[in-house]
Amino acid sequence: MPGGNEVVGQMERVADLVESGEVLAPGGRPESVVLSEDTGKRVARVERHGAFYSTQTVQRVGEVCDYCSENAAIGLCSGAYGIGKSEAAKFWRSKTSGQVDSLLFEFNEFSGCNKVEFICTLGRTLGATKSSSGTQNGGLVFREVCESLRANPALLIFDQGECARPRIFQVVRQIHDATSAAGVGVVILAAPILLARLSKMSDLGALASRIGIYAPLSGLTRSEAAAIIKAEGLTDMEEEAFALLWKATGGSMRRLMRSVDLLKSKHAGKRITERTVAGVAGHLWGMERAA
Repeated sequence: MPGGNEVVGQMERVADLVESGEVLAPGGRPESVVLSEDTGKRVARVERHGAFYSTQTVQRVGEVCDYCSENAAIGLCSGAYGIGKSEAAKFWRSKTSGQVDSLLFEFNEFSGCNKVEFICTLGRTLGATKSSSGTQNGGLVFREVCESLRANPALLIFDQGECARPRIFQVVRQIHDATSAAGVGVVILAAPILLARLSKMSDLGALASRIGIYAPLSGLTRSEAAAIIKAEGLTDMEEEAFALLWKATGGSMRRLMRSVDLLKSKHAGKRITERTVAGVAGHLWGMERAA
């Protein structure tokens, strides 16, 4: 895994390229579909399902999953940590349950680094019988996984893609090559650091060249955040307080909802001032208000 300085530097560099999809060059397909978000779009309300909000990010992830499922394609959704990629994929799966077969696989430090660990874990998820036969049988498990997917096609959604090394994505690409004719699609959810690797690492060229749809995700828009805060019952908030809350959360759904939960528990029914929000931001993230 890269260090913190690399992550920050690469994310800053990639941020200038994601809207055009140029980060997939030179290996990226020129005919790839790019789904960009309308960050300036004003919304009065955000569709709600229980405690879940269907933001633009959720809709874009759903569109990528729909496309890859229908076209047996490889798709990529990239966005900063906390904007809701994982929850969006889970929502899509719940919405399409019984209509589309899908599997959500979350990479970790082990499955993202060791290809035998990865294929055996994926095999167990798919019910492969050889997945517990030892580390020497990675090839057998790979073939059994492909046979299983050809018999029962599904959309494979890989989360935390930035954790996976090139050798892992080679296996993902080879699985897709062997099963796409049967209807198997792939969606990768990742932080922007993966985009930088796709553009500069030759080992990932084969994967980049197969990406058929790409969605650069910017997270919550300012108007979405305002609509969600209102829907949560926090209607008496100073404009300066909202401006500071927007700065503190920066498009992160995770940060926004943590802030909202704390505000509701400590300040329900009270006017929310800039000082109130500064206290919440300081408590949650150590953020200090400028003098």
